[in-house]
Amino acid sequence: MQRVDALWLLISWILMVIPSQGCSTDEDCSLNGICSQAEQKCTCDKGWRAEDCSELDLYPATRWSGYNHTNATGPDFYKEGAGNSSWGGHIIQDPLDERLFHLVTSQMAHGCGLAGWRPFSTIVRAESRTGPTGPYEFAQTLFGTFHHNPTIIYSPADGKYLLYCIGRDIETPGACTSQKFNNTISVSSSADLKHWEPPEAQLENVTNPAPWPLWSPQDPTHAMLLAVEKNNIYTAQNFSGPYDLMVEPHNTDRSEDPFLWQDKRGNWHFLVHYLIDIDLGLKGPRVGAHAFARQWQGPWAFNNKTLAYNTTVEFTDGTSTVYYRRERPKLYFSDDGSMTPIYLINGVQEFNQSGSYTLIQPIGPSAGEYERRLGF
Repeated sequence: MQRVDALWLLISWILMVIPSQGCSTDEDCSLNGICSQAEQKCTCDKGWRAEDCSELDLYPATRWSGYNHTNATGPDFYKEGAGNSSWGGHIIQDPLDERLFHLVTSQMAHGCGLAGWRPFSTIVRAESRTGPTGPYEFAQTLFGTFHHNPTIIYSPADGKYLLYCIGRDIETPGACTSQKFNNTISVSSSADLKHWEPPEAQLENVTNPAPWPLWSPQDPTHAMLLAVEKNNIYTAQNFSGPYDLMVEPHNTDRSEDPFLWQDKRGNWHFLVHYLIDIDLGLKGPRVGAHAFARQWQGPWAFNNKTLAYNTTVEFTDGTSTVYYRRERPKLYFSDDGSMTPIYLINGVQEFNQSGSYTLIQPIGPSAGEYERRLGF
């Protein structure tokens, strides 16, 4: 823990003494803002900050919000201490009830903690009627062992929600263990978030699915993008495939868990789990990074100077936690067409704990405005 804090202080000092270069193009603002040619200064979009607009404007989180059931126990647990561990997820507002929010997340079965994610991970749906940050309560299991890393996107062309994940149906052992086998990305669809079609395999030996539909009001296509590990991008004419590899950026540094989106100006972005500290034998603190491009075909620019976020989280009670792991980043955006990020969702694990949970942290003042508008 002291080693992590010392490293983070050193990094912060180095960044402070680097001289400011100003901006000359919107790329210098990470395509998250506009560069003023006269002032050579970025005006960041809502939800972003820092000189180059590549840092999320994170606000304090609330303890025991999100999906944290690490204190749970049950008769089917193989061991105690990890509870119902979860690992990241996706927030979806109910299409018929604006005050109902769903969280689709990975949850480890039988009390097996994060170390047993493969083969004990399942995909569950949880619900919150207290706002998008939760706390969320278990509602149903969508897919049993082994299914992991769900990402949900709504396809306007299909009028359905699409759930991409890795995994396949397997029988689990009678004790919490870890197994290794190749990953397969599959996709399922649903009209109501509760009833899902059986997952159909799309890509073998690939992981970390991050879909985005190419549909727009001007071009109501069924075509899909599917980003994966190494930030490679596949395309398909519709969500049921086949998917063809089209983009291999090669310059996006060592990272995983891409989250892909298109902003209000038509630019493209990745938020990723940055792996730069792995070479130092650490899981952090430098864990969140941002990449951007004018077109999804590239060229992609990877910001390895400004972190999007780190492993330290401030809480509304005035305390803070430095997490051992903070991964699986996903964003929840405003519903006003501005694509303002208002919540960051991560899977987190504290030091010296076998359990893990899903943390939801507000971004900027827009998060509070959104909740007040909904009556929370």
